Amino acid sequence: MMFIDTHCHLTFEQYNDDRAMVIGNAKKAGVKQMICAGVDNLSSRLAVKLAEKNPGVIFAAVGFHPYEASHTHDLDIIERLITENNRSSRNSIVAIGECGLDYHLFKGEVAAGKKQEQRMLFEEQLQLSVRYNLPVIMHVRDAYEDFFTVIDAQPTLPRGVIHCFSGGLQEVREAKKRKFYVGVDGNVTYSKQLGLIVPQIPLSMILLETDSPYLTPIPHRGIRNEPKHIPLVAHETARLLSLSIDEVASQTTKNAQELFRISVV
Repeated sequence: MMFIDTHCHLTFEQYNDDRAMVIGNAKKAGVKQMICAGVDNLSSRLAVKLAEKNPGVIFAAVGFHPYEASHTHDLDIIERLITENNRSSRNSIVAIGECGLDYHLFKGEVAAGKKQEQRMLFEEQLQLSVRYNLPVIMHVRDAYEDFFTVIDAQPTLPRGVIHCFSGGLQEVREAKKRKFYVGVDGNVTYSKQLGLIVPQIPLSMILLETDSPYLTPIPHRGIRNEPKHIPLVAHETARLLSLSIDEVASQTTKNAQELFRISVV
């Protein structure tokens, strides 16, 4: 049985002391491949380096989180990473992201980045994804209406996944209409909303994610999350869909391989 963690942040400082061990523990747990997502210039560069150091096991996504819209960012650096990767034929970069829209109020504060600035940054990355024929890992929180408006305004519909899906049935229908995948994370083990929504999502649309070091699933809530916990996400997804764990592992792995065009190790 094989799993793919399609969204983690192994370049973050939480792993500075034991990154190699975390990767090794994931492989022992059956999580044979991991996609490390960038959120800014630094994390994107580090994700590429980590992927180059772990070929066939770690893959990189490069891009800017929507909160970076309020900071100085340079998409030329992201594009340069992609072109250098293409010239080297390393195939380390498999996606643009994570990018998107986030209008969430965090601890009473307005989400970082004005809405228009977020939309512009998102649009630029969608254009990059189409230009380089890369799928896009999309972060959407409290912004689904604007999200689909931005998507539909693009000349070419991108391929992609809605990371850490938090929408309702209407958003499931809209994602399906555009042939997007949706990411299911560790919060599926404790979110009542996801407990109602996930059974309505076709398995052919689902990707498994940890969003490590965040969203640690039950029974490990309160500690740092790791890719080795993907089987817990898979078991709960299987329970909600009334399927076997083997079915969920097989289909979600196939989904990830098709979207990100990666091969089994």
